[in-house]
Amino acid sequence: MQRRRVLAGAAIVVVLLAGAAAAAGIYTGSVTVPPLPEPGGSTEILYSDGTLMARTGKDDQVPIDTARLPQYVPEAVIAAQDPGFRDGHWFGRPTELSVRYTRKVLDDPGVGTARLLAVASRLERQYGRDVILDRYLNTAYFGRLAYGIEAAAQAYYDKPAATLSPGEAVVLAAQLDSPGDGAYDPTVHADAARRRFEEIRGRMSGGGAAVVFPEGTTRTADDATKRHRALRPDGSDGLVEQRVLDEFATLGLNAAGARISTTIDRRLQGSLLGAVGAAMSGQPTTLAAGAVAVQPLTGRILAYYGNDRAAATDYAGAHPPGNAFAPITVAAALKAGISLQSRWQAPAEMDFPASGRTAKGGNPVRDVHRCPGGKASCTLLEAQRDGLRVPLFGVTEKVGAAKVLDMARALGAGTIWATVDGKAVAIRLDGPGDALSPRYFNTEVGYGQYPMTLSDQANVMATLAGDGKRARAHLIAAVTSGSRTTYRATELAEAGVDEAIARNVAWSLAQQPAGRLADGRQTSLAIGDWPLDGDLSKTAHATAAGFAPQVAVAVWVGNRAEERPLLDRSGAPVTGATLPAAVYRQFMGAALGTARSDIQQPVLLGDPKAGNA
Repeated sequence: MQRRRVLAGAAIVVVLLAGAAAAAGIYTGSVTVPPLPEPGGSTEILYSDGTLMARTGKDDQVPIDTARLPQYVPEAVIAAQDPGFRDGHWFGRPTELSVRYTRKVLDDPGVGTARLLAVASRLERQYGRDVILDRYLNTAYFGRLAYGIEAAAQAYYDKPAATLSPGEAVVLAAQLDSPGDGAYDPTVHADAARRRFEEIRGRMSGGGAAVVFPEGTTRTADDATKRHRALRPDGSDGLVEQRVLDEFATLGLNAAGARISTTIDRRLQGSLLGAVGAAMSGQPTTLAAGAVAVQPLTGRILAYYGNDRAAATDYAGAHPPGNAFAPITVAAALKAGISLQSRWQAPAEMDFPASGRTAKGGNPVRDVHRCPGGKASCTLLEAQRDGLRVPLFGVTEKVGAAKVLDMARALGAGTIWATVDGKAVAIRLDGPGDALSPRYFNTEVGYGQYPMTLSDQANVMATLAGDGKRARAHLIAAVTSGSRTTYRATELAEAGVDEAIARNVAWSLAQQPAGRLADGRQTSLAIGDWPLDGDLSKTAHATAAGFAPQVAVAVWVGNRAEERPLLDRSGAPVTGATLPAAVYRQFMGAALGTARSDIQQPVLLGDPKAGNA
């Protein structure tokens, strides 16, 4: 009789539970389930070697593919938060981890228990517990501004989650009980941390026999804060971060949780900063510098300097290059059949009526430089080397400003600034030159009146270094989200200009004495100045742009604020051959190491009699 009552009671319980499950199923089926969000998180910016340069956001969250973690990492979290997670629960009740994750997804402090459990159950059935576990591991808060297991591993142990020891994994799992207050932080409450460690360890497979408490390896909260702040740089790296994010914005990708692999070479970045620092140390505080290095044949920006402060003017922006633009003009002349040996008139002042530049009109083309030996004319090579404005203007007028613009585009320049209605406007070189000149640009383009960015100038030099093969200058090499690569830069060089033209220009630039390195190696360099308010005796912008076969670099020195004559600490004028060339040589020497930089004389192109002298 007693046994029948027990069985009857059990049957009633089963019926009641089944009814409750059925009722819960009906309610669960009526609940709208939100789409499962991607983990999101901080955007990480990496050097080309994979080391971390910067991280965005006030918190740290670094999504990873948790399926690739050692098994003991998720096991420690399960043991700490939901030991029954793997087996699930009877009658459709969701697991505790699913409930915790669902609360985060709903982001509704007032959500009722019934709805919370119903949505958690639906999410678990629809996506499976493995997906829920992945999302939980990537989003749970571990304290120290760290969301997700990867950010937590970095905050507490300064290492990736994939390299955590079993003991370190258990310590991190304990933080989930009371994140943010250090209740189970070994560096704050050592005894409580050990007690909680033993509880979690005992719930792991085999009683956690192989799990050992990590003695003395947990970093302090202060250490983690310093690391967090260091990854939000406000110096030169912070400025590079901004330029990377500017480029990233053009890709149309989701920034949340993205890992951006840049082209910045950590060693060369240090070399560039060192070269700028050495040249500018002790100089007047009114002077500023910018520099960009580009790899030939790939367009990778290997190093970038625009300022020592992130929230400040980027001095690697657009400036009038002066004679540093001349290699483009020379290349256009070579394409038009004009030889480096052609001779051009070079008086101190000359009329060019076809371009509207005459003494009668009050605007002849003037020059303070003279041909070697004070001669009345000089070769195109000499005019380019020594920065003679009158011959370069004459060459440009003969070739045509439109052809010079075509050559700038062919060599890899993307933008030149023009003045439109009194304002500086960036003009894209994405069409034929005759659509841009004379609408925006006149003959003055040939001697570098119109501003260009240092990235474009360096990329032009990289094309010449690559025997005329052009690549697109870029800062982003690849973008990943979790385990997926969402973008990879195309780094295949394409035909820009004829190899013979590139080699003629490269050899002409190798005649510049300021391009010779300390050990005597010759590189190809163009130096340029732009005058202050038209006064040729005073310089406002000084540029050096050049290359060796392995790397190209453009350097600018000018004013921080209002323009004034550029004078160094000794009171001497700053020109392209002084401070900018000093930065160039020091960086180039470090970049090349012991590599050779020989540039052989090619067969000279063009007609030696094509000049105007």
